[in-house]
Amino acid sequence: MIGNLLGGSRQEKILRLLDEEHGVILNGPLADLAPLVARREAEVAEILAGETPGEPFLAAVKAKAERNSRLLLASIAGIRAASETLARARRAADRLRTYSADGQPVDLVDTRITRDHRA
Repeated sequence: MIGNLLGGSRQEKILRLLDEEHGVILNGPLADLAPLVARREAEVAEILAGETPGEPFLAAVKAKAERNSRLLLASIAGIRAASETLARARRAADRLRTYSADGQPVDLVDTRITRDHRA
């Protein structure tokens, strides 16, 4: 039924590839995404070269592509946030801050001396 509605196996294959992309975006590894996109683009090029896709197919592709796009943008935002958190943690690990007697923050210089030399 859906195959008849969407116009054939090539179109179904594109929709399956979009679903596979969705799974890779959610579960990884993201390295698997590039080959899927290349396969999908090749299938789309074949369809556009030979036939005019129907409205139901175009609507389905648009919905799935927008879904995947939102997931990718969210993934990128998450990666950036994690990277910024790690950078802040690294900066914090490189300094020691304490407070002076009058309550002002003071950064202590790390001298890296860890041994006591006694006679």
